Amino acid sequence: MRATLALSALLVACGGAGGTGPTTGPVEDPAALTEQAEAAWAELDPEAAAELAERAIAAGGGTVALEIAGRAHLAMGHDDAALEALGPATSPHLRRLRARAHLGRGDFAAAAAELEGDDDPWAESVRPALAAVGGRPAYQVRGDAAELAMEALPLPVVRVRVDAVETLAVIATSAELTVLDPSVRAAPGVIDELGLGGVRVGVVPHTVRDLGALREGLGVPIGAVLGLDLLTRLHARIDGPGATLGLSSTASAPSAGATVAAYSTPTGSFLAVAGAVAGQPVWLTVDSTGVYPVALVPGADEALGLEDAGWEAADGVDVAVVPVSVGAMRIEGLPVVRGVLDEGHARAVGAPVAGALGWALLAQLVTRFDPERRQLVFE
Repeated sequence: MRATLALSALLVACGGAGGTGPTTGPVEDPAALTEQAEAAWAELDPEAAAELAERAIAAGGGTVALEIAGRAHLAMGHDDAALEALGPATSPHLRRLRARAHLGRGDFAAAAAELEGDDDPWAESVRPALAAVGGRPAYQVRGDAAELAMEALPLPVVRVRVDAVETLAVIATSAELTVLDPSVRAAPGVIDELGLGGVRVGVVPHTVRDLGALREGLGVPIGAVLGLDLLTRLHARIDGPGATLGLSSTASAPSAGATVAAYSTPTGSFLAVAGAVAGQPVWLTVDSTGVYPVALVPGADEALGLEDAGWEAADGVDVAVVPVSVGAMRIEGLPVVRGVLDEGHARAVGAPVAGALGWALLAQLVTRFDPERRQLVFE
């Protein structure tokens, strides 16, 4: 039986028009279709979820169907389809999905307009940065390739230049946009030139957040976070064993023996890959700032049948060794932890993720981003 973090069971009844006159075909039940769409989303099938949700919308379905359709299309990178499905949404949470779709299309002004007047913390943090881009083309790349050495630290950290300021930056696959510490930039806006070795990127929107916890934890003056906006556009190659970050204007073909894993972007931001834990299919986010190999969200151990997996307490968390797969890559005995991620993780991602892959695993791999094919390549 397939395990999921959210299960929906339903019976669908469809009826047709009777009589001898003209018929219009079966009348679809929007509530039943919405339940089916929820079940498909929980079963890690965004394509089916989007199709069912759109049928529900056509039959008169409400905001739940709209949200599922928007999230499912964003997960597949179908930004135009997400905007079409969401329509002229007026509720704030649907307008945030529209904003993320505009972001995916590179229309920063439209994204900022969708967030106008929204007091959601995410909206308030990113809107000034998006508005600062204006009508300029963002992420103007100069230079074909670069390789940056990582610092000898527990997390992936490289040296970058923010306009005239040199600082250390954490590579964070869990961050949507570039983040700067207030010591580097006082307010959200745009970096005129971000220096990444031999690559220069102009007009880079950035948010501002106190990175003091990272500075304290790593013992070095962290001034920036490099997020998915740059890692995907620059076809990043995070070489854990070699301790380098490679950047390129074009994607390269996977090497022989590499494992390819399709990724999705639930809510248009968080990066998630399909995998399996103890043989059960799951979605796992990819978090290069997580100090664990694999971490489970609360309740995932029970949903995956791991209550009796031999959990042992260590450093304030529980650890069990179970088989984990990502794409075709299977690791027979990998430490999995519970007690690190809270219930807000899946809510923030906007999808039924079971947990996250962390740096303790990624540091042993070479991970390459192939955004054109929407896949990660593990070597």
